[in-house]
Amino acid sequence: MKILLLARHAKSSWNAGAATDFERPLNDRGLHDAQMMGARLADRALALDEIVSSTANRAITTARMLADGLNHSKPITQTADIYEASSQRILQTIASLADDQRHVMLVGHNPGMSNTCNTLCSTADIDMPSGAIACLELDIDQWAHHYPDCATLRWYDYPKKR
Repeated sequence: MKILLLARHAKSSWNAGAATDFERPLNDRGLHDAQMMGARLADRALALDEIVSSTANRAITTARMLADGLNHSKPITQTADIYEASSQRILQTIASLADDQRHVMLVGHNPGMSNTCNTLCSTADIDMPSGAIACLELDIDQWAHHYPDCATLRWYDYPKKR
């Protein structure tokens, strides 16, 4: 069994003077929400083996804030492979994870994160808003062995839920 958290980056700013979409920062609400979601993760007493993030500014900032909430001191793995990626590309990234990693979080973008969640767990039917996190339990022993509907949604949280 593997545990996969899929997280969509927190709310970003369209008016922060970033030269490109890739460079857009989190806005004030996004900074607040990422910190709050990190605290909610801490309340769940999660211990992650690895955090993998898109290299986009808004995603890596979110990943760092979630990691801080969890007191996750390991380096965050950054990959351009999940920047604005399709669910097919995200599933390839999941398949490449090291099998000794049992609890992993991916931080990326929509629609890829929602589509990946719904592919792995067809009963989830989730459209993740900014800052959302879905926790999936995959009925596999090796990441490369994932398949459609191999997961159960353990929980789903987003900033405006409470």
